[in-house]
Amino acid sequence: MRTISKIFGVCMAFLCAILTACSNGDVVFQQAVELPEYGWCKDSIVMFDYQATDTSGLYDIVVDIRNDGSYANQNFWLFITSLSPDSLIYKDTLECVLADNYGRWIGEGSGSLRHLPVAFLSQVKFPVKGNYHFEFIQGMRYDTLIGIHDIGMRVMKSSPEADR
Repeated sequence: MRTISKIFGVCMAFLCAILTACSNGDVVFQQAVELPEYGWCKDSIVMFDYQATDTSGLYDIVVDIRNDGSYANQNFWLFITSLSPDSLIYKDTLECVLADNYGRWIGEGSGSLRHLPVAFLSQVKFPVKGNYHFEFIQGMRYDTLIGIHDIGMRVMKSSPEADR
């Protein structure tokens, strides 16, 4: 039974990726990392590397979270560190609200698996061409976090209506 649900989850992730890619031509980077079935240990780092080639455009960075019904909390905290090609370090904490005040999951999905995009940075520039390295660490109080299925990151061109 677990194998069938895993296959279904992978198929859903693939379908979501295809639909997102087809519906939004502004995605310049998208990657997800599936977390271990036994949970996400507090000292495990999820890493992404984005190769920036455009130093003049504005971009939005979105964190994609997929959780299942076994996740025990309403929210989820991430510690995010990025390292630019010129060795500048940026650190931030991101709260991701996964359920409303009544315990209903937010986001899209079927069954107990939910996908929720969370805005991280909006209208940022990558001032130097090269590799931008991102590290995500779960910021909850548990040694091992159960119920977060995978973590992803997207870099998208900012839409004109987002200009202020």
